[in-house]
Formats: sequence, structure tokens, C-alpha cells
Amino acid sequence: MRHAMNRYLLTALLVLVPLRDTAPQADLVNVKLRVLLVDKDLNQKPVPFYVVAFRNQLKDASSAELKTDLDGKAEKQLAPGRYSIATPKPVELGGKRYSWSLEVQINGAEQRIDLTNDNAGIEDNAPIPASSGEGKSSTTAAGGDLSALFDRLKNSVVTVRSEAGGGSGFLVDPAGLFVTNNHVVQSSNYLAVQFDQKRKVPARLITFNADKDVAVLWVDPAAFREAVVAPLLPNEAASKVVVGQRVFTIGNPLGREKVLTTGVISKVEKDAITSDISINPGNSGGPLFTLDGQVAGITTARLRSLASIVPIENVRLLVEQARKEIVGAKPPQPTMLPVEPVEMFPADALRAMLQQEKLDTKPYFFDAGEFQVAIYTPPVNFFLRHEDEMAAARKAAKRSGADSSQAKPPAGALEDAQDYRPVLVVRVRPKFGTLLKVRFKNGFVRMRLVCGGKEVTPVEPGRGEYELLNMRGKTVDTTFQGRYIYLPDAVSPACGGVVLEIYSEKDPNTPISKPIDAATVDRVWTDFEAYRKAQSALTPSGKP
Repeated sequence: MRHAMNRYLLTALLVLVPLRDTAPQADLVNVKLRVLLVDKDLNQKPVPFYVVAFRNQLKDASSAELKTDLDGKAEKQLAPGRYSIATPKPVELGGKRYSWSLEVQINGAEQRIDLTNDNAGIEDNAPIPASSGEGKSSTTAAGGDLSALFDRLKNSVVTVRSEAGGGSGFLVDPAGLFVTNNHVVQSSNYLAVQFDQKRKVPARLITFNADKDVAVLWVDPAAFREAVVAPLLPNEAASKVVVGQRVFTIGNPLGREKVLTTGVISKVEKDAITSDISINPGNSGGPLFTLDGQVAGITTARLRSLASIVPIENVRLLVEQARKEIVGAKPPQPTMLPVEPVEMFPADALRAMLQQEKLDTKPYFFDAGEFQVAIYTPPVNFFLRHEDEMAAARKAAKRSGADSSQAKPPAGALEDAQDYRPVLVVRVRPKFGTLLKVRFKNGFVRMRLVCGGKEVTPVEPGRGEYELLNMRGKTVDTTFQGRYIYLPDAVSPACGGVVLEIYSEKDPNTPISKPIDAATVDRVWTDFEAYRKAQSALTPSGKP
């Protein structure tokens, strides 16, 4: 559980930032470059032997060139600072030419940079003028019509957020109607639609069909003016979806960079389509497209090696019903909700923490009435994971007869320090009693984090099932727990007082009020100091 709190799909760490006036005096940064595009089957295709130029923008600073290997990767140590990235030659893909001209701030111990379709300059494939006597040519990668479909349809797909977690959804009407799976949004008091890494707005459930696992949400379309409608497969064509037909999907796994996958229809039934297409975590509720760019169904679940798809016939009537219900009504206010920071927590700060005194985690865990509260910051998560890995390593050494005091964590464990999100996580779990039978004492409904008398809006207010197991692994009781994610500046000593209010199933209207100890607030604030410094270094004003 602890491990899952700090891991998610890592995508490009390219950070566009304002120019800074002076160069920091720091150690060299290990820059890891990757260049890859999407081929005709929407598989990632590395671009080998490709030259990328890095030019430090400081006066009289030197430049560097990185050349990718067979895997489209290159690595080099560069001085920290702001760089211009340029590619002397374009890459041809699916009738288009891709090149890159970017600015990036390089700092920290290590930085990864991905050059992909998403951050490339794209032109239609025109003849490339040859340089007389030099024989220059473009780098070529296989491509096809699907890449053009991806470019056209990717803005129809969004991330849907709810108390249960999240999934994907797609726009079916310019009025702001989005379709997703019902299981993604059911019984949730919190609904939001996220278009990209910066924009997320409240959503309203308009209609649903639990049996067919379809729901229609409504948001103010003004929030996402770039969004495009995903065209539904017409009635006369829907019946022509056949076994062996190629299809593709676009999804937002874990709410980050959009991912494309392809597959083949394996089975067609009245209420279900089966395909070998891969449904990534967080992609449930996304569109299944034909090669004509029309939606044939909703990706729902993956069972063993096959994916289950809701046919578009089960969606059409619900969309028409939703269109009627919003006539004359007002959509939810397009208030921008907080989103997770794009940048990661500084990995070098986490690694350095292990060289210091052992972290005292007691202030982060405490009771609140019939509930247990745990506060997780990136340093706490990293330390607890390291402790678990070291305990496992010592146990393995002991079993093998080796000296357990010399045990080391698994190879690559410290490298995972770069995967920690700069967020504050508050987890609330009900206690359980042992009178007559072991049962939970209460159940979680919701909570409020109040800083200086003002409620802090969470990035994600999570509520999910919590099972109590006996010694045989059998479930003896089930209730709900809470897991809320907040921005790093959610609480601070400047608040003048931080209170956690927990609403329970026993009394959903009267909260259990738990003041958080000032020492704990100080610790939480200090834990994010490395992140604040890293952000401050990116702005001329010194403000994150």
C-alpha cells in the first residue's frame, strides 16, 4: 500500500521555465535523452543514430551533441542551466516530418528528456532539399495513417476523476457531454474531468446505466476549447464490426501522457466485444476506435489476455437521453481544480536523506477517535520503502547464511527516488474492535483539512473499500477508508493551526475534529523544502 502511494507512470520530464540570469554553481547533471515516435501500428519506435544539439544559453557557454544508440537513447553529463535543444535533421514518419526546437532547464543530479510526437514540430512531408556535396538526408521511421488519426482524435480523450480513483472518458457532444464507464464514477460525490496536466474542472453525472456500465458526464465546454468530438460509429456500420477487424484506443493511464494501443477484434456479441487490445491502468472508459476514426465501443476491463468492450449500441441511447436532460440547464461552473505538479520531487534530496540520521516517523501517525491517521510525504514514503527493502534484504541474507548486517537493497532501488510525486497524502482508516467478533468500529465518509480556518481543496479526495482479514486471509468485515492527496503547500506553520475533520458513517453530519500537532506540521513543511528550493531555482523572482 505504501509503495503504491508514490508510484505512477513516468513520462517526459521536460520542464519549460523562465530564463534565469545567472548560472548556478553545482555538480554536473546526468542527462538521459530518449527519442521515439509512434509507428503505423501506434507502437513506440526508437529513432537510432540521431543527433540532438544542446546549447547552453549563457554567454560564452559551450554546446554539446548527443547521438542516440540503437534504442534511441543517449546519455551525457552537462552543466546545470537553461539549454536550447535543436535537431539538425528531421525524422520522417507517416507522411510527416518531425523536428524539435525546445528550451529546457537542466538541474538536479539526473534529468530525463523525451523527444516524442507530442513535443515535436510537425510538417507535411515535402521534398527535403539536399545539400550539395554533403549528402544530407532525413532519418526515417516507419509510419502510417494511424498516426494522423491519433493527432486528430487525441483531444477527444480526457481523464475522469472520482472518489474511487479514475479512468478515461471521451467527448461525444460539443455541449460538454463525456462518456465513460459507470463503475468509474458510481456512488462518488466527487467528479471531475481533466483535459491535460494543468486543467481539471468539476463534472456532473447526467445519466447512467449500471447494467451496461455506461455513464454520461457534463462539464462546461468553455474549459477545454481544444477538445474535439469523437464521432460514434453510425447505426448501419455498428453491426458490421467483425472478428479480425483492427482497432485502436487512446487513453490517459494515471492521468499523464496519452497512450495509444492497437489490437484486433476477437469476438463480437450483442452486449460485449472482445479484443486483444491492451487496456492500461486508468484507461477504463476510453474510446475504442475503428481505423476510420469512429468509436465502436468503450474499453471496460481486461480479463486475462483479452479486453472487454461495451458496444457503441449500448451508448447511443444514453447519449440522446443526456442531450435532452441538459436542455435549458446550466453546466457545472468551470472552476479550475488543483492538479498534481508535473515536476517530480528532487531525487538527490531523497537519496541524501538516507545518509542522515534515521527518520522518526512517529509524528506522521496518530489516532483521531475511532480512526487511524497517516500522513505521507515523499521523504516519509521513500524512507519507509527503503526500510522495507532493507528488512527483506537482511531476511534473504539470513536465509542464505550470509552476514545480514552487510545486506544491501535491491539493485535500482535508489534509482526509484526519481519517481516520487511532490504531494501530501492523508490516509484515514477505521480502527477495529475485538468484542465478541473482530469488526470495524466505524466507516469513513469524507474529511476536511483546515489550515488557519480555511478548507484546503484536495487534488484527489479518494474513498475506497477497506477489508479486514482473519489469519486465513478470509474477509470478516468491509468498510471504507479515505486517501486524500494535497499539493505540497497544503499546510504550513504560517496557518496558525491545522485541523483534520473526519466524517464517519455513524455520524455523517458531525465531524471528529483532530488538531494536528504543531511539531507534525513543521515536519511536513520541512519535508517539502527541497522541492520548494528546486522550484524557486526555476523562477527569476525566487518564488515557486
